[in-house]
Amino acid sequence: MTYPIAPHKRRFPRYQFEAEIIIGLLRGAAPSYAGGRAIDLAEGGAGVRTSGLLDLGEIVDLQIPLPLGPLRLPACVRYQRGSEYGFEFVALGIPEREYIRNACSSLLRIG
Repeated sequence: MTYPIAPHKRRFPRYQFEAEIIIGLLRGAAPSYAGGRAIDLAEGGAGVRTSGLLDLGEIVDLQIPLPLGPLRLPACVRYQRGSEYGFEFVALGIPEREYIRNACSSLLRIG
């Protein structure tokens, strides 16, 4: 017997957000960096397209140029589909969440 797969329920709405970002990789003794392009943004994370190879569960440092000013956030790689990655922001405080929420309020909601 097969069961239907329940659709993934997101905790936060997603917004259309396209911008060049920097992905800080915390591998080895010295940090390295990869470029990427954000494709969506939410209070809890972001979708990013990059040619860099990232591991599921890897913690990175995302540098995102938000409309209200740049923000640097730790994030965990949650999924990969080809060159698209889903990141969940980790260890965010209330000020960072409010900052992202305010930045998203001027963006088009997509999910």
